[in-house]
Amino acid sequence: MLTQPVGPLHGLLDEAVRRSPAAPALRTRDTQWTYAELAARSLSSARRLSRLGVVGGDRVVLLGRGGAESVATLFALSRLGAAFVVVSPTVKPYQLRHILADCAPALVLTDDEFRETLRRSDTEVPVHPLAAEEDGETVTQGVPDPRPTVPGTAVAALIYTSGTTAMPKAVVSTHASMRFAVATIQDRLALRADDVVGCFLPLSFDYGLYQVFLSCAAGSTLALGSTADAGPGLLRQLREWDVTVLPAVPSMAEILLRMAERTTSAPPPLRMVTNTGAHFPESYVEGFRRLFPAARIHLMFGLTECKRVSILDPDELADRPGSVGRPLSGTTCVVVDEDGRPQPPGVKGELVVTGPHVMAGYWRAPEMTARRFRTYEGSRALFTGDLCSLDEDGYLYFHGREDDVYKNRGFRVSALEVEAAALDVPGVDAAALVVTGSDGPVLAARTGCAADEVMAALRARLDDYKVPARVQVVGALPLNGNGKVDKAALRTALETAR
Repeated sequence: MLTQPVGPLHGLLDEAVRRSPAAPALRTRDTQWTYAELAARSLSSARRLSRLGVVGGDRVVLLGRGGAESVATLFALSRLGAAFVVVSPTVKPYQLRHILADCAPALVLTDDEFRETLRRSDTEVPVHPLAAEEDGETVTQGVPDPRPTVPGTAVAALIYTSGTTAMPKAVVSTHASMRFAVATIQDRLALRADDVVGCFLPLSFDYGLYQVFLSCAAGSTLALGSTADAGPGLLRQLREWDVTVLPAVPSMAEILLRMAERTTSAPPPLRMVTNTGAHFPESYVEGFRRLFPAARIHLMFGLTECKRVSILDPDELADRPGSVGRPLSGTTCVVVDEDGRPQPPGVKGELVVTGPHVMAGYWRAPEMTARRFRTYEGSRALFTGDLCSLDEDGYLYFHGREDDVYKNRGFRVSALEVEAAALDVPGVDAAALVVTGSDGPVLAARTGCAADEVMAALRARLDDYKVPARVQVVGALPLNGNGKVDKAALRTALETAR
């Protein structure tokens, strides 16, 4: 079993400084910092925040574009024992009002462009610039840190995530749980010191946030772009930064493959592509094999409540079709029925996860915490609500989140299965299913085919009860700030257009 790392989250940065202070740590379009410079900036930021009154146990909201200063501030807050709350730059005043009321921050750090959003959220929380002009300090040996010792049980972050509740809920992430999550992911992925990790995901999305910590753990360079960079210019940016590792969501992968099809230039030096957050179609895997032959695809599965559950080794893609891999070191997965009884291999049920990376619960939500975080066979466990199965060798298969499982004609249907069938139809390059109030299950497809052609193809691929009531051809699928399909917005658009 993987040994539980000792120390707070900022220890990842300090350890990287001790190993290679002059190694490149972070680059953006306008910033390049070594590990020593990043550590110095985080110490400078910690002193500034301390003068502003931030103390251990406080929450501090970060609302910005997620640039270099945001990364330094994450480590600064860790040094103070305060929890960071990174908010999506696309947040609406209505959502921000809820987050600020829920986490009761000591202050908000932001950029000028978000002042209007804050004003419309009617907050009375003190607001300060995210970046401040202040001299850094050179760190050559070790990292001087006069701050109090931060215990592993202290809250490092509140990560807001949507799900079955009307408003986002915050997962309470401790230093110990986050450090173990980083260690067990790195144990499987084995990022290298010469890697350049291209992160074009928002830091409010835990998939993007953890790239900061994984890069430090490996001593890699984090090339930090923006979600805008994940558009048509993505391929060019990967080349410019010599990106070797790309954390991708399906929408990003689809754009990258489309751009690569059209170019005659040499591909960037990608050696690894990871995916989590949504189903990664087999057609995308084949596209990367053809257009980026050096890139190995790691399909992953996880939840914010425990960060990562499993990773499928690239060499196992052909032998384990549909699998999301083996549980990580220190992780135990059990599939249970409604009465909590373990299910045999191949039988679907609720996934239960145990391990040191299971987070502390939901912020100020004791009833919800009691439902999801319970004792199972003597250990604290996360009852995920996800429909999964395990095979005879312990490989995990994901069949849909509880939001994605609905009843049609009395049968339970996985939206994920219907979407996968649609993506198998030639000419369909994006698809999402939502259950509407007027028509029931409706599949939105981006395709050059007619709706009735897609429907006929679905009937050829699915049982009758799994075929949606209607297919709607769309020009694009709405995405949320994390690059996932925004199914709430899609449902509203389909019902309005009806």
